[in-house]
Amino acid sequence: MASETHEDRFSRGLEMLRRIGGENFDGPINALAETSADLSRFTVEYPYGDVLSRPGLDLPLRQLCTVSMLLADGSAQPQLKFHIAGFLNAGGTPEAIVELLFVSVAVLGFPATVNAVGIVRSVFAERELAFQPIKPATGDGAGRGWAGREMLERLVAGDAQGYFDRFAGTAPDLAQLSIDFGFGEALARDGLDHKAKLLAITIWLSRSRST
Repeated sequence: MASETHEDRFSRGLEMLRRIGGENFDGPINALAETSADLSRFTVEYPYGDVLSRPGLDLPLRQLCTVSMLLADGSAQPQLKFHIAGFLNAGGTPEAIVELLFVSVAVLGFPATVNAVGIVRSVFAERELAFQPIKPATGDGAGRGWAGREMLERLVAGDAQGYFDRFAGTAPDLAQLSIDFGFGEALARDGLDHKAKLLAITIWLSRSRST
């Protein structure tokens, strides 16, 4: 890696950008080059040539991580749209994107998640995807507390009581609400791989810097 030239990194990055961007993959960097050729080159060499080309994660999962980061950012909507499409180009499914929104609502909250729904819908519409809405959950919700507790224990390696203890002196009801909804209804869903959920949650919490 240390002996690679700009051309090596650019070529590798351009190929990765092609895989993610699909048709008109170079449109954004060509537009950027009209302002600064070096900035356009940096965008290909570093994010795509050095980072996204690494072998540690498969490409759909890397794209899901990128979508998660942009979802938390909230201000980079064109990039969010580009990388949602890139996730699909990389072999990801529309259902996984929608299931990511369920995880998002439990961690980022409703405003950030609802803001992203329109972008998701526009990507699906532009690709003319025959997407069927996710079926509503069945049951009366009585078991969500148990499901939430199980999910919490899975996430914290069994120390669920420590989670409740953090709320004991201030708002124990809030702890139960978060178990019922956040863990029991949103995070306990089966539509997204557990590893992908954990990576998305880690990205969101690292961006908050205070959790």
